[in-house]
Amino acid sequence: MKYLLNVIFILICTSVYAQYNYLKKNEYDLILNNNLNKIRSFSKSSNVYNFMALGYFLNANNNMYLKTKDKQYLANNLEIIQPILINDNDFNYKNNNWRMNVNSSNQNAIVNGQEHLISEGYFFRYIGEFLDILAKNKLYTNYQPAIESGLKYSFNKWKARSFSQYGDYSLLFHQRLHTGANWAVVALYLMKYDESNKNSYSVFVNQFDQQLKKALILNKSTSGVFYYTWNSTYPDAFCKALQKIKNYKPVIQDVSHGNHVVLYLIKAKELGNANWTDFNFSYLCNTLKLKILKGDSIADNVDGTTNPSVQNTGWKISDGWMKLIYFDTSLYPLIEKNLTNYSNKIKNSSLELQFNSIYP
Repeated sequence: MKYLLNVIFILICTSVYAQYNYLKKNEYDLILNNNLNKIRSFSKSSNVYNFMALGYFLNANNNMYLKTKDKQYLANNLEIIQPILINDNDFNYKNNNWRMNVNSSNQNAIVNGQEHLISEGYFFRYIGEFLDILAKNKLYTNYQPAIESGLKYSFNKWKARSFSQYGDYSLLFHQRLHTGANWAVVALYLMKYDESNKNSYSVFVNQFDQQLKKALILNKSTSGVFYYTWNSTYPDAFCKALQKIKNYKPVIQDVSHGNHVVLYLIKAKELGNANWTDFNFSYLCNTLKLKILKGDSIADNVDGTTNPSVQNTGWKISDGWMKLIYFDTSLYPLIEKNLTNYSNKIKNSSLELQFNSIYP
């Protein structure tokens, strides 16, 4: 009798979970269909600013494929990538480097008409993720070489310019850890798929890891709980570009851009980066619990403080922080509760799909 009850309980739980996944998938698909035409237009815009939204789109579909094994999500990504990396046309990134084109009121307007390393990092880290999924599952094998070529081109273009200007990887490190983190994700994927140049990528990753390890500060709360905080600035002026900055002051990491550091650490573990074998993700989870998720709001900075320059941007946590639910599922209801007051912001943002692709 006890065995029968256990079987019935398992079947009920399985049915409830299947229903939950079905509802989540339907909700995601509705948002996807509402956004698809806009994303298609972005993929043929030659506007590097759109690489950020395109990157979030790629990641959201990658997430959903891994959850559901529905190949349509990968087909959606391939459709978006084709004009950028595969087809030989006017939109091809390698033929016609994408440049910034935003309104004068946008803070990025100062680089209008120029290529933009930061925006490219947002995009190509998820190109690497997409390539990895295709390779592991032996899908779209005829397109993989072009995707890999685009990934290599992006990193090596900025590497060549950096060595020409500084003699090191300064441009890829940039002035902030979170920008370096995006390119470090790209480098991790290239270490796997461009083995003939593995040493070049490995040097960059190891130098970045040394700085990140120094940057991460382990704190202890009054109740004895350990958690991490860090600055967005590098701890050392370790490359030529940083050495040329006369007044390089420490700046606490904001939550929104801190996503990229968290994502890097997740990818480092996933891709077997030996530098982070013993990293304790529970301390990052505790940062969310103790410092960032504050009642019905979300802090601006990783130490729980407020900053006028990044005020009310802490809700943008889907690009890294929210993925910590896969290390600590107790975070999910806390995150959902704290995001309640930001539902309108999420709905009208390029992050909406990504938010809806992350769930237990």
